[in-house]
Amino acid sequence: MSGLSPDTALNDEALLQKAAKQTGLSDFGDNSFREPFKVLLRSLRDEADLNTQGVILLQRTILRLLINRLQTEAAFALHPEMSETPIERPLYILGFPRTGTTLLHNLLACDPASRWLRLWEGLHPAPPPESLESDPRIAQTESFVSGFEKIAPRLASAHKLNATGPEECLWLMEHTFADFIFELRAHIPSYSDWIAGHEADAVWYRYYRRQLQMLGWKCRGNQWVCKAPRHLPGLLGLLEVFPDARIVQTHRGAESVLPSICSLCEITRSAASNTVDKAAIGTHWHRRLLEISRRSAEVRTAADAGQFLDVQYADLTRNPIGTVQRIYEYHGYTYSDDFEERMKQWLTDNRQHKHGPHRYSLEEYGLSEEAVRHDFEGATP
Repeated sequence: MSGLSPDTALNDEALLQKAAKQTGLSDFGDNSFREPFKVLLRSLRDEADLNTQGVILLQRTILRLLINRLQTEAAFALHPEMSETPIERPLYILGFPRTGTTLLHNLLACDPASRWLRLWEGLHPAPPPESLESDPRIAQTESFVSGFEKIAPRLASAHKLNATGPEECLWLMEHTFADFIFELRAHIPSYSDWIAGHEADAVWYRYYRRQLQMLGWKCRGNQWVCKAPRHLPGLLGLLEVFPDARIVQTHRGAESVLPSICSLCEITRSAASNTVDKAAIGTHWHRRLLEISRRSAEVRTAADAGQFLDVQYADLTRNPIGTVQRIYEYHGYTYSDDFEERMKQWLTDNRQHKHGPHRYSLEEYGLSEEAVRHDFEGATP
C-alpha cells in the first residue's frame, strides 16, 4: 500500500496542506475543529485497521471537509452579510434510527414553505447556492451516490441516499469533526471516548448555524426543518445556539433501534476494513445509545417543556398525516392544503421497503431483547 498507508495518507498536517494547495486558500475558520480533527486522524491511523479502500475513502472524505471549510470562509469573506441571515424557529426532529425520523423528515419536507437540507448541499455547502433546483453540485453528488452504493451495495436498504432529497444534518456537522458519523465509518475507540465527552459543546452548533446561514442566504423558507440522531447527544448545545428551536422527538423501543444502527455501522465499516467485529459493534452502540438516552433526558428535564413534542413510532406509522398536523398545530406552523396533497403523493410514491427490506437482529450483534429492554427502561423521557 505504498503511498497509501494510514500514517502518510491520514496525516493531519499533510491533509491541511493538501486542502490549502488545492484551493489556494488558507483560512479554515474557527480553530475548534483542530482538536477533534487530530484525535480522529490518530484513531484512524492507530485503531481502525483500514484496508486500502478504507484509507482512500477516509482520505477523500476528510479532504472534502477541509476544502469545504476553506470555501465556506472564502464565501463569508466575500459576503459578510451572510452572517445576518435569520434562522427563526427551526423545527428539529430528534430520534434514533428506526424511530420514524426519516419518514417524518420526508413528510415535513413536503411543505413548500419550509427549508430543508439537500444531500448535495451537505456534501458541498460552499459557495452559497443560487438555486435549489439547478446547480452543478447536484450531478456531482449523483455521481458520489452511485459510486458509494457500488462500494457498499447494502446501504440502500438501510439508508437510501438521494442527491436532491432531504438529508440529515450530519453532512454539515461532520465539518466540525465532532460527530458520531465517524464511529459508524470505522472502529475508532479513542475518538469515541473523546466525542462522548464533547458532542454537546455549543461550539459545534455555532459553526453549523453559520453553514445554515450561508445555505439560506439566497434560498430561504419560513422555517428550517432539520433532523439527525446526532442532535440527541448534542441537545444542550443545540438549545444554546437555537434557543427558539421547536423540537419533535420520536420514540420506539430500543430493541428495534439498536440492531438497526449496528447493521448500518457494519455496512459502512465493511467498506473501509476487512476486520469488522459484529459483537464489538453491538457492545459499543448498546453503551453509546444508553449514555445518549440518559444525557438527553437530563437536558430535557431542565429545558422548556413547551419546546418539545413527543411522537411515538406506532402513532406516526398508523396516521402519518395526522401526526404532521398535530406537530404543526402544537408548534404553531402554518398548515396548508397544498402541503397535505404533497404528503399524500409522497406516501403513494414511497412505500416502505421500496429499496428492499433492511434485515438485522439483536442476536447478530451479541445482544438480547430482554437485556436491552431492561437497560433502556427509564433512560428516555
